[in-house]
Amino acid sequence: MPVSAGNFSIQNLPMKKYLNFLFVAVLAIIAAHVVPMFSHAEAFGMALAVAPVFASFSNLRNIPEQIANPAGIRRVGVVAVRDLAPNIIDWPRVVGTVTDVNLTTMEVTNVIPLAQGKTIAVIEPADNSAFADFENQGDRYYQSYKIAMGFDIAGLTKEQSVEMRKYLNTGCIFFVEYHDGEVRVYGSKLAPIVLKSKGSSGKKGGDKRGYSMTGDNDSLMTEPPFYPATLALPGMFGEDDGE
Repeated sequence: MPVSAGNFSIQNLPMKKYLNFLFVAVLAIIAAHVVPMFSHAEAFGMALAVAPVFASFSNLRNIPEQIANPAGIRRVGVVAVRDLAPNIIDWPRVVGTVTDVNLTTMEVTNVIPLAQGKTIAVIEPADNSAFADFENQGDRYYQSYKIAMGFDIAGLTKEQSVEMRKYLNTGCIFFVEYHDGEVRVYGSKLAPIVLKSKGSSGKKGGDKRGYSMTGDNDSLMTEPPFYPATLALPGMFGEDDGE
């Protein structure tokens, strides 16, 4: 039966125009189903790629004179990625339609999404033992960022042994507090750091007796972002810091 609307009838169309009409109709039907899928892609964890705007170079200088630049690490906060809210696919996200890092300031913009009842644990390393490094590596167009960190814990007690076992095969995000007060985030939920531990008894009095912890990850999109003081960090700062 011919389809008609007023004086228009598909039956009166030449074959070529008829096929074109069908092709356009099929495309319209496909678009009606596909476009909503992309509009809700983030809800299903699919980050749509957005081409970054090229940033031209600016002048690069040392820190100003008459300002201290103390090396070293004061404290380290840690949380297992399993202790983040289960509906969070990644944090802190650097790319995608919704991100957690402002790349123009290198600051985290969204507070860490901890699961209910969870908090940040604080590690107080042995004196002058903690380090946190990062570098970009690889040939041009194949580069990514690598992060690495470690610290020593003095002692070989039963309580320490119990706590060390929790790090076995456990992905972690670390909050490294520098001596200048800045805090940087090492690792993410999808690219965590897994620590390896080594215990040493020492050989004689005065030797270091305790644990050494090290870990790294080479799949990061940027160097560790800064966690601003304006965002809560339960367990390290604020009412729940234990101090």
